[in-house]
Amino acid sequence: MKRDNIHINYEWIQSEDPYAEETLILIHGTGLDMHSWDFVIPYFRKHYDVVVYDLRGHGDSDAGEQKRTVEILSEDLKYLLSELDIQNYHFIAQGFGGLVAVYLAAQDEEVKQRLRSLILFSVPFHYPKKLGDKVINQRKEFVNGQRNVLEMGKKLVNNICYDLTEDKEKILLHAFEKVSPEVYFDLFHTKDLHHAIMYLQKVDKPILILSGSEDEVFPPELNSASLNFNPNARYYTVPFASFLIQMDQPEITSEWIHNFIEKQNNNQRNVSENNYQEELTSEMYSEIRGMFSEKREHYNELHVHIMNGFGVVVNGERIHEGWGKRKAKQILVYLILQQSVTRDELCDIFWPEVDLIHARNRLRVALHHLKHLLEADRKTSASILVTEREHVFLQGKVKSDLHSHLEAIENAQLLEDDNQKAMQYKKILAEITDNPLPGLYEEWFLNKRNCIEEKWGDMSIFLADWYEKQGKMKNTLYYLKTALKYKIDDFHLNERVNILEQRMV
Repeated sequence: MKRDNIHINYEWIQSEDPYAEETLILIHGTGLDMHSWDFVIPYFRKHYDVVVYDLRGHGDSDAGEQKRTVEILSEDLKYLLSELDIQNYHFIAQGFGGLVAVYLAAQDEEVKQRLRSLILFSVPFHYPKKLGDKVINQRKEFVNGQRNVLEMGKKLVNNICYDLTEDKEKILLHAFEKVSPEVYFDLFHTKDLHHAIMYLQKVDKPILILSGSEDEVFPPELNSASLNFNPNARYYTVPFASFLIQMDQPEITSEWIHNFIEKQNNNQRNVSENNYQEELTSEMYSEIRGMFSEKREHYNELHVHIMNGFGVVVNGERIHEGWGKRKAKQILVYLILQQSVTRDELCDIFWPEVDLIHARNRLRVALHHLKHLLEADRKTSASILVTEREHVFLQGKVKSDLHSHLEAIENAQLLEDDNQKAMQYKKILAEITDNPLPGLYEEWFLNKRNCIEEKWGDMSIFLADWYEKQGKMKNTLYYLKTALKYKIDDFHLNERVNILEQRMV
């Protein structure tokens, strides 16, 4: 099917039941394709017609020239539904594909009239931003310089399936191989999630949320939190399944969905039962949020200054001494930037030349020293440094100038309007220092510094180009020279500076 010269690959599969009146619309997750539903379709067909398709830029659907957004993908789906003239349907959507389903279910009047229910698999309506950004950056590193996201897919397949078989792996890797990094990261980010929550709150159809008991990326705790946002939602955990519940447990998944749909169709619950359950859900989560709100008032505040001289403030009190011992400064800054790390990861970063047993002993001593610095006699209400058996992380209201700086860069990069982007880049570059990570010389920090300075260089080139289009050559030259500080060996950049200097003489 063609929409504005964009080919949309789809398949309409007829039900085994000749009297079937409802259709399941299957929407896959980012990086996958329509074949991620292959295992469960035979069960769905017993009762329903099935429409399965590839999102734009996935599988055999064209990517198009426009940036892929939830809105554009929603328009593709609406066009598909309209062209096929499907009357009664249910959306079954997975991962970030669920944002497409929710967007239409909340906003489009024609869809609202024909949609019967919304069934969501591990859709991250609320995902902790810091951790989300960390996951995104890690995945970007996997595909840096690649034509597709296959290498990233190879690292993910064991986590998104509970029992990875050869057939599952073949389907998944084939899907990842067809998706470019540009398409993947157009969709896989945390920026749309606050809008998604708003849309979910507007949906007035029955909602079923399913996730796998063994899903490590979007665990049951994360999925059940979605019940906060809509009283019509119900949540079940599929046993012995990871993210791809339709591959790990196709029969159970199909059966639970069919039972849910049948229950809605038969209207088994009366109005008073509905009201009771809605009031119970609403009041329960309201009280839970209140309990967390009361607890939040007692959170510790940790402010760490990095870019313009190192400094640490806990609950308003500056900690002056002890940072030059036992790698306290290095470990704290690493935790600020990485949020949550494993003990072995810290050993590899800070004691790479030492065998693991001795490195772990050194780490234990170093963590004890850091914990003492942060918490001893500080009137802290809870632990700031949490040291579990495997993981180490900071807890409380944690802020740092460098983390805020990097977050500002990321937000500015997502701006589509060049004028707005230029204004933000100018503000960000006004804050830069000679060294964003002073006094930190481990290889990881040196690589991180290079990465940050590369971003500074890219922003400077953007501003140079922006000013050049306006004929402001003095500003152009200034930002070209700024970029050269971080891209010394860039021949083209050096040539641009030389030519511009000669023209301005």
